[in-house]
Amino acid sequence: MWARFALFLLFLVPLDPSRLDAADLFPGYPESIREQAIRVVEAAGPGKGETLEPEVRALRRAMFEHSILSVNAVPDRIFDRASREGWKGRSYDSMRAVTRVAPLSVPLWSWLAWEDVARFRLEAFLFDVKGLLGALRQYGPGLLGYAVGLVLFASASACWFAIWASLNLLLRAVPAMTLDVARLLKVLPRAEIFSSVIVLAVFAAPVACGVGIGAAAVFWIALSTAYLRRGELLIGGTAILLLAGVFLCGGFLEAIRPVTATARHGGWLGGEGYYYKGGPSSGDAEGGLLTGAEWERMARFARARAEMEGGSLQTAESLWTELIKEGGDSSGAQNNRGIVRVRIGKTEEGLSDFEAAAERTPAGGRAQWNAYQVYLQDFQLEQASRIQPVAWAGIRGLVPFDYRAEEMTHGELIASPLRVGDVWRSLFTVRKEWFLGARRSAVHNLFFRPLPGKWVISLLAVALGWSALWKLLSRKVWVSSVCRSCGAGTLVVRSREAVDICNACRAQVGKGIHGGEERELRGLDILLHRRYVRACSILFPGAGALWAGKEIQTILYGLLLSLSAGLFTVSWSAGRLTGGLIGDMQADIWRAALAAVTVLWVFGAAWGWRSFENLQLRYNTSRERL
Repeated sequence: MWARFALFLLFLVPLDPSRLDAADLFPGYPESIREQAIRVVEAAGPGKGETLEPEVRALRRAMFEHSILSVNAVPDRIFDRASREGWKGRSYDSMRAVTRVAPLSVPLWSWLAWEDVARFRLEAFLFDVKGLLGALRQYGPGLLGYAVGLVLFASASACWFAIWASLNLLLRAVPAMTLDVARLLKVLPRAEIFSSVIVLAVFAAPVACGVGIGAAAVFWIALSTAYLRRGELLIGGTAILLLAGVFLCGGFLEAIRPVTATARHGGWLGGEGYYYKGGPSSGDAEGGLLTGAEWERMARFARARAEMEGGSLQTAESLWTELIKEGGDSSGAQNNRGIVRVRIGKTEEGLSDFEAAAERTPAGGRAQWNAYQVYLQDFQLEQASRIQPVAWAGIRGLVPFDYRAEEMTHGELIASPLRVGDVWRSLFTVRKEWFLGARRSAVHNLFFRPLPGKWVISLLAVALGWSALWKLLSRKVWVSSVCRSCGAGTLVVRSREAVDICNACRAQVGKGIHGGEERELRGLDILLHRRYVRACSILFPGAGALWAGKEIQTILYGLLLSLSAGLFTVSWSAGRLTGGLIGDMQADIWRAALAAVTVLWVFGAAWGWRSFENLQLRYNTSRERL
């Protein structure tokens, strides 16, 4: 469910809305735009640069006439055609050419940057990264899609860290826990065997009962708390806090779920690449996260842009005027109203809007250029020459829009897109709906079953409190401690940090001074302990480093491993459910992420193995005492 929900928001809706209507390659756009976009797709191909370039320029001129900044479906259609006809590997030049008519297509910039790396084109790579960042910063319709993708990636990474941390901490505590259980069962014959079975049964019980992995991880961490060092408790506490974040991420996803019911029809997601088809100006989603002044303003901005793009200039002018009267940062609205007024014939009023918008940012570059164009049209050559350097420099600096002043004809006025910077801050503000939605979200059902939703946060808080309480009880309660170097067990009280290395190891007596049965038994304990830690290091990388006392380095390694695993999880899920430009990139991403996980796993196993070996060398338990 996660993968399908993310795919819908992150890819299908904001980035390639034309997939929703297979009969029309470019639904929702004016007829002239549609026809010219089809010509661009048909002209694309390997070695067809001379044929494609005039079509791209014609489409761009038509887009300027309707104040459309980007037709994001164009690169997807070209890529689909290249895949069908077998020239996908030679589509780089065609995809590069259409950046001028699809500058807000995040998949296009991502694909180009990926190809630049493969072709070792550093200069082009830097340019495409700038374009990608600019599209992410300015592409309003994709805002929720990118947020969902980020939340899913963070959630998946946090879950992997919780699993990794809880299992490593449990395996770290199992030897001492087994000794304590055996101590309680000392009246039974072969109490060590029974205690081992009981500990393994307790470990496997949550999995056998179908408990969610989040609840199981909390149980394992709480079970291990009494036997951990302070640095290891930090790892466990970090895992619990991350699980709390995962729970709230479920509430975030549940709060924005209403958008899936209306996004196919446009609504407030309208804007570049997704044509607004009408609807209430307050937005289509009711209740939940998609309410408030920021969301309503975005919806009204999208509606005004849609009216302007569709040719309803009188309606667009009134909508822009309403937005400007509300106050706030209205530079984008003023620039767009100036375009509408110039087309209506109110040249002086439009020029006033451009001059007012030019005094503000970030629409100053667009507004300066538009004012420069009006000066030229009215033959106010002195004013035009005065602002020409600023106007030319301003539009060249608009990322990701590849504007070249010397190639643009007179009358090409540049509209302002939706601004999303302020909305990002509003989007990630913690809200009451997050907590309410988290209790019934798919995240809760998947990771925290069978706990009721209202108990999850309480459980996590109790687990954190339990860790702190055990640090106090450790001053009074006797528990078993296992030497990290040789595996010898002993009963300790008060702080266990100073006694997790036994006296024999600190004295570096090796297998023992005296010969006989005592020496053989100590040697056997050392051998079994070494095999146990090495096995843990291979199965759960980083375990050996924990036994060696490298808690801080281990938590950093665990975070890096979890981020790679989270990237693989999200990209693999999305890559299986889609094709085209997105699917091609996602396939490359999950392969790279899987390779990173493999390398990190091997490195962690070798690092843990070597760290434990050095620990035993330091305390002379890996060889005879000299």
